[in-house]
Amino acid sequence: MSQRPAVLRLFAHREPTLLVTGQTVSAFGDGVANVALTLLVLDTTHSVSSLAWFTVARMVPFVAFVLVGGAIVDRHSRRLLLLASDLARAALTGGLVALLVTGTLHFGELIVFAVAFGTFDAVFTPAMSALTPEIVPESLLGAMNSVRPLSNNVFGGMIGPAVGGLIAASSTTAAMAVDAATFIVSALALILMKPTAAPARHVGTNMINEIKTGMGYVRRTPWIWTSMSAASLLNALVLTPIFVLIPFLLRHDLHASKATLGYFFATAGLAGAVGALVSGNLPTPRRRIRTIWIAWTACNLVVLVVALGTRTWEFFIIPLVTSPGVLYGNVIYESMLQSIVPRELLGRVSSVDWFASLGLSPVGLVVAGYVSGAVGVRTYFIAAALISIVPGLLILFSRRINAIDADR
Repeated sequence: MSQRPAVLRLFAHREPTLLVTGQTVSAFGDGVANVALTLLVLDTTHSVSSLAWFTVARMVPFVAFVLVGGAIVDRHSRRLLLLASDLARAALTGGLVALLVTGTLHFGELIVFAVAFGTFDAVFTPAMSALTPEIVPESLLGAMNSVRPLSNNVFGGMIGPAVGGLIAASSTTAAMAVDAATFIVSALALILMKPTAAPARHVGTNMINEIKTGMGYVRRTPWIWTSMSAASLLNALVLTPIFVLIPFLLRHDLHASKATLGYFFATAGLAGAVGALVSGNLPTPRRRIRTIWIAWTACNLVVLVVALGTRTWEFFIIPLVTSPGVLYGNVIYESMLQSIVPRELLGRVSSVDWFASLGLSPVGLVVAGYVSGAVGVRTYFIAAALISIVPGLLILFSRRINAIDADR
């Protein structure tokens, strides 16, 4: 009898099932809210730069505090930190709903909301990465790292945005209330999980030294720091601006409907879901680093479609390629971190990874907004893709960086 697919075997374990269930519901709410907030900012300001600033307002505190977040994650129970973050974000979203109900919400309040949300994300994200190997067998890490984005893409990237577009068309308040409720459901799933202990650490060490220890590990590991650096450029110039500039291009240049904007996000979710389902059941490749960068380089090149596209459907090719390609590389990369990095360092190494990978993205978004306003979205993406492809090609052909896979 053939062995069941890894994704199905994962759900034989109670704790991963609870975690994935709660995060799936929360992802649906995020998908609803993302479309609602995007439309709210565009309809209020009619400006791509304002949408870029809103996204930057969420990313800056994440980048600023994620290293501290990683140190916190390596000091306390990762499950309790996830629970606290979910409850805090439920309260923040509920506050936004209250402002909408009273008619007192302005762009300034949206910026404050984004900043606070990003701050709690700085703890939630490394906590999720560090909790995973505590509750999942090592043989199923790849499956877990694909199931999470699978649920995020199906419910957060496809169903959520599609439903969000319909709800937001009549009531932005209702869309945000749905998001607040889903954070509560996620928190309940975490409450039902078995308690997890705080990781072992040297008593008396201060947080600054602990952050330095994590950064030192990254600096001594070539495959990590080079991938982080190259991914930072790719994210800043190409992958992050895609979901700001392409919706603007569709809405204001091609005069696409609001529903079409929702379908664009939904296409990214559908493609990512298919990619996650396939990735979770594929064996780990022998040449992991090269496989990661082949996938991510393909994502870089496909954005050149914007230089040629004149019809709405042509732009849907971009999420059809980038979503599964980015996800496949992420599954391999995150599984490598979780299986190679010592458990007591994983929160900090994960936070350094997020800090480096997204560190330039806020600046990249602002630059993309102004440059595309001056030379056009199409010209911007041609230049960005050609610049950001160079580091990935260097990694592909570097023996030193690929030495981690030499004996596989």
